[in-house]
Amino acid sequence: MNLSRRAKESIKTALAMTIAYGIALSMDWDKPYWAGFAVAFVSLSTIGMSMNKAALRVLGTIIGTAVALFLIAHFAQDRWPFVLALSVWVFFCTYMMGGVKHTYFWHVSGFVCAVVAMDAGPDPVHAFQIAVLRSQETGLGIVVYSLVALLLWPVSSRSCFEDSVGKLAASQTLLYQAYLALLHGKSDAEEAQSLRAQLVQDQSRFNELLAAAESDTYEIRESRPAWRRYQALVTDLDETLERWRESFADLQTLDLDQLVPGLDDFGQEIDQRLSHIEHMLAGQAPGHRPATIELAVNRQAIRALPHFHRAAMVVSRKRLHHIESLTRSLFDVVCELRDYAQPDAEHDTPAASSRPLRFLPDPDRTAAAIRVVLILWFAWLTVIYINDIPGGTGLISMAVPIGMILATTPQLSLPMLFTPIMNSVLFAAVIYIFVMPKLSGFTELGPLIFITTFIICYLYAAPRKMLGRAFGLAMFLAIAGISNHQTYSFLAVANTALMFPIIFTVFALTAHIPFSSRPERVILRLLGRFFRSGDYLMSSMERDAGKSTAWLAEWKQAFHSRELATLPQKMTAFARLIDTRDPAGSTSGEVLPLVNRLQALSYRMEELLETRDSLPPEQLVENLLTDFRDWHLGLQKTLQQLALDPGAVDQTAFRHGLDSAMQRLETRTHESLDGLSGDQISVQDRERFYSLLGTYRGVSEALVEYAGSAGSIDWERWREERFA
Repeated sequence: MNLSRRAKESIKTALAMTIAYGIALSMDWDKPYWAGFAVAFVSLSTIGMSMNKAALRVLGTIIGTAVALFLIAHFAQDRWPFVLALSVWVFFCTYMMGGVKHTYFWHVSGFVCAVVAMDAGPDPVHAFQIAVLRSQETGLGIVVYSLVALLLWPVSSRSCFEDSVGKLAASQTLLYQAYLALLHGKSDAEEAQSLRAQLVQDQSRFNELLAAAESDTYEIRESRPAWRRYQALVTDLDETLERWRESFADLQTLDLDQLVPGLDDFGQEIDQRLSHIEHMLAGQAPGHRPATIELAVNRQAIRALPHFHRAAMVVSRKRLHHIESLTRSLFDVVCELRDYAQPDAEHDTPAASSRPLRFLPDPDRTAAAIRVVLILWFAWLTVIYINDIPGGTGLISMAVPIGMILATTPQLSLPMLFTPIMNSVLFAAVIYIFVMPKLSGFTELGPLIFITTFIICYLYAAPRKMLGRAFGLAMFLAIAGISNHQTYSFLAVANTALMFPIIFTVFALTAHIPFSSRPERVILRLLGRFFRSGDYLMSSMERDAGKSTAWLAEWKQAFHSRELATLPQKMTAFARLIDTRDPAGSTSGEVLPLVNRLQALSYRMEELLETRDSLPPEQLVENLLTDFRDWHLGLQKTLQQLALDPGAVDQTAFRHGLDSAMQRLETRTHESLDGLSGDQISVQDRERFYSLLGTYRGVSEALVEYAGSAGSIDWERWREERFA
């Protein structure tokens, strides 16, 4: 019988669930559904992904139970210090959960501590047995599923990983080709943007599968350093391509064929490298080694250009050189991965920062952690002061894990969670009330567990339905309450069903604490932070780049740089949540271009900040210091205005002011620079000057583009208080 992948994975999960319950019941372990939870939540599409998640769940369970035992040992008779200490741990886990590494580990560490603490709190004498029981049943579920996954239709991550590698390489090649055509005016910007979105998806998939493939594929684990270099280089190339595209507007009026006669040859060489990389990853030997290529330019024609056009050429040429370096390094790394000829040069892997690591607080992760602590305290106070509340301490055990997910995933709304949970409760209640009382022995219970698990996994196999799958299995296991001494009570189902409206009422009460969760208000808050960080970084620029600064100033600079780089991505997530049903409000189609302009502004400001390490000589700009200072202060003033009101800048007025400043500085630059001979100023110093000039112009142009997108937003309506 030919079974689909969907059916095979459902059978594997159902079989592991049945075996785990059979072993737990035969050992007369209490709460066997803990083993079922482990099976339900670590069963993923490949062995590597499942093993990674299983390892994180085991470690998280061990740490969570250890912390719970520590709290019970020190605060067994003091419930308020006990909950306060538990809140500190949950706060810490939720904050760490918002990072990019080991998210699931921190989630498990937080909610397992709360679950064990609440189960053992009323009976601290047996706290150690409960903690051990939780750990051993979690281990049982993971071991059983691991054996089933390895023995029955094992699916290695390697095939999925190799497929993702090929798609990522193809997407990067197509994007480069589209950008090169766009530079020559032969491509559509919308097509390039579509390719860019596809590349982001492919890169995210590659990053996810790389860790999984390292777990279940020996060859990939052995080549881990090379794959990590490949990952870093691909990420750097992606960002450099995007920065290069942002400079196209500055080159539109230039005759690139005359100014850069070697551009076609350069572009073909890079295209060939990317194509050969794609072919090598598919198993084909490279046709040739990357040729050393220098981007040839017509210096005489460039010297005839206005100074701002020269600056645009210098900035764009610098980015192309970086693309050349990255593609050469990518080629060498792929040769190493596929065991082709050894590279002739060292890898140009992005260098790690030599500065010591420092803690940089994230306001959004802090706000999410505060919200989860408030959820914990609301649930705790409800249990303490309302007698016979449905669920009892289970109210806390259920509110904390769901609250941690909700607080750290802004894309999830309360209705998106409430509907699948209540549907799952209803489905589990029907089985519990009408089917289970008619069963006798595990010979009848086992098939029920298998069939129910299979149906849930099969119906909710699609990635977009994972919430329904998770809650369906969790509610079935929790409501069924399977044990060797089985009892049936309609009140148990009713209490569980009533518990969730109470929990979601708590979620609703904390939804706007400490900040409003409405997408428009969130974007307004993030915009203010973005422009305040930009203002601080502009104010921190000093003439002497080598001058040492106080540690606090360095810490602030690192914090605001991180804010500038990450806030546009955060705004993108909330821009997609804006309610399009409001005819008077803004749509995501209006907000997403605004966020894209912010991303461009972020790139431009990062480049401007990078010029601090390579400023031109003092004598080269001494006659222009006043003009640069005025321009710098003008940009700061604009950023300060936007921090207070993101729609404060009028595009037409800003464009007129920028054109006037550029014309004035063009004249001053002509007077100061053109009279200097080659003996007085080197080619490198000229390029450093033009790089500085180009980055200032780039920031100003990005602000003009932002002002144009901001003009389509009804900012006053965004600030209105609404009840929805």
